[in-house]
Amino acid sequence: MTDAALENAITLLKQGDQSGFDVIYEATKTKVYYAILTILKDSSLAEDIMQETYLKAIKYIKKYNRKHSFEAWIITIAKNTAINTYNRRKKELNVDASETPEIFGETLSTSEDQYYLKQLLEILNPIEKEVIIRHVILDEKHKTIAKALNKPLGTITWMYQNALQKLRKKAGEEDE
Repeated sequence: MTDAALENAITLLKQGDQSGFDVIYEATKTKVYYAILTILKDSSLAEDIMQETYLKAIKYIKKYNRKHSFEAWIITIAKNTAINTYNRRKKELNVDASETPEIFGETLSTSEDQYYLKQLLEILNPIEKEVIIRHVILDEKHKTIAKALNKPLGTITWMYQNALQKLRKKAGEEDE
């Protein structure tokens, strides 16, 4: 693959012509895959992150600066995505709470958990619910949520704290 062919494909993609994607993919797929695999050590997960990497590259292709190597740019996206995934997975608890009641106490079944969670979330207004779900479940930062909801960061932080208070109060009432 020549640099000229790659640059032409990048230009096509920047102009919204998806036909340039195949050329870019073929030119970079091996290095992108191994950059991800080196971090995650899981080939199946590496393939998923590779797909996410190319989606991000397409989304942000207009930000690519020709002064820098395209290969380095896309590999940086791949590495950052893989590191974020690794960190997120590292936080996950790999113990089944229902199998170890001596550590976690008795746990509810999945359907009971879902019902309990649904009842708790019903006390929140739609925006509070979205803030809680995005922050707690999707692990988004308050700054990202504020930008997505087009609200000031302070408002999102306040809404999050307020929603937590409501949930604690509701959960406390049900425990009694």
